[in-house]
Parts: sequence; C-alpha cells; structure tokens
Amino acid sequence: MYFCTDLDIFETFDKLKQLKSYAIIALVCACLSSPLKVWGQDGMTTDIALLLKDEGFEDIKIQVAGDTVFAAFENRAYRGTFRGAATAIKKIAEARSDIHQFEILLNDYKMPQLIVHASRRGAIWNVRVDREMTAAKLRLREETAIAQSTGKIDITVYPMVSLVNNKLDHLFDYAVRLAPAVATTLWTGARLTIQPVFPIAYRLDSWDSKRCIQIGNANLQQQIISNRYVFASAAAGFFFPSRLGIQAQAGIHVGRNLDVYVNGGYTYKANNGPQTGFGVIRGSRKINVMLHADYYEAYTKLQFEIQAGRFLYGDYGGRFDITRHFGEYAIGVYGILTDGEHNAGFHFAIPFGGKRQKRKAFLRLRLPEYYAMEYSMQSNSRYWIEDMGQSFVTQPDQNHAAHYWEPRFVEDYVSRILNNDFQ
Repeated sequence: MYFCTDLDIFETFDKLKQLKSYAIIALVCACLSSPLKVWGQDGMTTDIALLLKDEGFEDIKIQVAGDTVFAAFENRAYRGTFRGAATAIKKIAEARSDIHQFEILLNDYKMPQLIVHASRRGAIWNVRVDREMTAAKLRLREETAIAQSTGKIDITVYPMVSLVNNKLDHLFDYAVRLAPAVATTLWTGARLTIQPVFPIAYRLDSWDSKRCIQIGNANLQQQIISNRYVFASAAAGFFFPSRLGIQAQAGIHVGRNLDVYVNGGYTYKANNGPQTGFGVIRGSRKINVMLHADYYEAYTKLQFEIQAGRFLYGDYGGRFDITRHFGEYAIGVYGILTDGEHNAGFHFAIPFGGKRQKRKAFLRLRLPEYYAMEYSMQSNSRYWIEDMGQSFVTQPDQNHAAHYWEPRFVEDYVSRILNNDFQ
C-alpha cells in the first residue's frame, strides 16, 4: 500500500498549477496563430502592391500563398507587352527572397490577356506564358485593386508623315502632320479615344483633305471577351482614315500561336476636304468583311498573316503579310491580289518613345511607344483610282508591335530579360 503524505499533496497541486499554466499558454497561442499568420500575409501583400505601384503599374491585385505570389496589373509604364511583366517579377524577387513562384496576369485596359508562370532555380529562370487564366482570376476576384486606371488620361502625340511619288512634274507630294490622341479607360475593356490631326507642312493638290484639320480616330472600343479559347471586340465612331461607323472582330485561339478570326465593319466616308467642309459625311455606306489567320513561328520569330474577303470599297481579294519580330522592332512585307489587280509593299513598327514613361499624375503627356508606317507600291492607275485593297485602323497605336499578345513571343522575351539576355 501507498500512503499519501501532506508533502505529496502539495507537490501534486503544484504540478496541476503548472499544467494549467501550460494549457492556458497553448490555448492563447492557438488562438493567436491564425490572426498572426493573416496579418503577416496581408503585410506582405501590401508591400508587394506598393512596390508595383511605385514602378508605375496600375489596377494592381496581389495575393500571396506560401512561396507563390499571384498578381494582376496593367502596364502603364514600360513599352511593349513583355517588358513590364519581366520588370515586375524582378522587383518582387529582389524584395522578397522567400517567394519562388510567380503567377502574373497581364491586363490590357483592365481585361486579362495572358498569364506568366515564372520560377527560379539557382540563377536560371523558367518561364511559360499561356492563356490558362481561370484559376488565377478566381483567386484574385475578391481582391481590391489599387492604383486604379479608370478615368486617367493619356495625351499621346503621334507624328504622321506621308509621301506619294506618283507625279510626273515633281519628285513627290508630302504631308507632315501631328495627331495628339486623348485616351482613357472607362471600365473593364473599354477605351475611349479622341484624336484630331493637324497639318504642319505639306505639298499637296488643292483638293487633298490632308491640307485640313481632320478627325483621326474618335471612337469607343470595347473588348467583349478574352480567354483561353475565344476573343471578341467592337468599336464605334470615327476611324482613320476618314471612316465613320462600326467595326467588330471575333475569333478563336486554335493554339498557343495560331488565331483565326473574322473582322467586319459597316462605315461611311467622312470627308474633311477643303471643298466639302469639315466632318462632312458623303458617299454610300460600305461593308467590309475579312477572314484572318495569324500564325507565329517561335523559332524564327516570324509572324504569318493571311486574310481574304471583301475590302473596304467592294473589291474581293486577299492579303498576305510576313513580319519579323526583333524584340521591340517589327518589320515586314506584304502582297495583295484583288479583282485581278495586285499590290505589294512593306511596313514597320519601331520604338519611338522611351522604354519607360511612368504616369505620375491624373494626366500624362507622352510620345507613342512605336512609330509605324506602311509603304504601298500601288502597281497601276486602276488600283489607285478605285481605292482597291483598302482598309482602316480603329486605334492610333494599331500596328504589329503594340498590344501584341502572342504567348510564345511574350514568353521568349520575358525569359530573356529575367536571364539577362535582353536589355
């Protein structure tokens, strides 16, 4: 038998008190562990969002899960479609050594276009870009965006130079004009643009409309959908050159580097000549419909485009473009065959403004990211007189370099920048 003494009883009470203290401490820690974890994550999220805001990105959403950061933003500071993504990943990686995986949604006028998956092993970055955006969009859906772009205004001054060498009594006619475009984002996918065109210097016939102040692009463009499978957009207003009406396109992403889509419009001629006055609408309405196929070959960095259908002034035919992408440069040639006539020429889009043009206030005055031009041979008088093979643009920055959301193209140059193979 065992007999309990008074001393044994006191020792037992002391042990029970210690156990009670340990239990209380454990309970407090358990209660605080979850809030402390959330607080730390929120703090990290805020730090990353402010870092991106300081770099000039807008519409920023951040979520951190373990060693992975999910982010979405609008690039309003860096030229092109790939430089902003690479810069954001670099800045976050430098500031947060505990983050090893990056899932970055790239927006265009507040609508996601691509997702960049990036991770680093040692000094080597592995990058993949695609349109599998659903999971990331669901994760970030409830996050509040900071540095909103809605309503902020860009005034971009575009130079326009045209040369025509079809005269017999002198070498060429010319026109030098400035076209400041005022643009803003109204809501998700919506872009409002107003662009007058001012003549600076010219040698033109007296009837030529380029002698006058004109309306360039003055329209509202809406991206309707952009996801892994399909894309669609529409625009209404004035288009360049000299069209008034509506234009829409819709298509499918057949693969990572092949798009097939239909582009069609219903427009009137909007003349701005000295004989007819400013902004006068004349001529019959025109319907243009073209079927496009656009393929990007990643190894050679060649973009192949073929289109066929009804051109702007009623002639039926096709056009074939081959464009070589040299990073931020795009240089290509094209050929047109329509109603038995043919034409050919070349086009280019080259960097014009600085690599970085950060928007520091509500209003920003800037140069365009690229200067673009297309030369047309116009093989004979019928092609020229009947306006064959003609089209128009719906935005002043519509070219082969700006807003080029091709996954393999973006993937290549984000990887090269992160691995210090491209400046």
